[in-house]
Amino acid sequence: MKNRVFTTGEAAGICGVSADTVSRWFDLGQIDGYRLGPGGDRRIPYQSLRKFMLSHGIPLDRLEESERRVLVLDDDPFYLDTIPSVLGRDEVYAVLTASTGFDAGVIVVEHTPQLVILDVNLSDTDGRMVAERVKNRAETRNTRILGMSALLDEAGARALEDHGFDGFLKKPFTDEELLARVGELFELPNAKLNRPKLPRY
Repeated sequence: MKNRVFTTGEAAGICGVSADTVSRWFDLGQIDGYRLGPGGDRRIPYQSLRKFMLSHGIPLDRLEESERRVLVLDDDPFYLDTIPSVLGRDEVYAVLTASTGFDAGVIVVEHTPQLVILDVNLSDTDGRMVAERVKNRAETRNTRILGMSALLDEAGARALEDHGFDGFLKKPFTDEELLARVGELFELPNAKLNRPKLPRY
């Protein structure tokens, strides 16, 4: 999604204005973009449109409705590299990373991820506390949380439900297992997110 480029008509629909209005913004230099050749059609990159919308108080709902924002929180560089690489095969996922609970908190506030994949046993904080904080925010109460750990047994994994986790992956896991669990969690209706089951230890 972050690599997507919009026409003026598409940008207009997202912003709730006419295509002529977006063209004026473009021609006045208020929104960054480029033309397809001299005098060609205007094109507006995702990040330019998002920046413009944020600076002008335009809600991001329509821009982000088809985007699946994922935050990966782990203090292991291997997983911070591997998970975004695997999810990045599908352009629908916009993946952010953090190696500390503090950094994750900033990202949660700024980007409102729809899924947080986090290591339960972080070096600087307990992943259970991170999950509870995410679920206790009104803006992220429906955010899915997928826990990871090499240390928990089945009983420990199931106990994560009490802290707001929606799923669990035992480390190490395969690319296919990761993609399957992430896909399943995004298909969960919001009404089922409060008391989810934790399938697949």
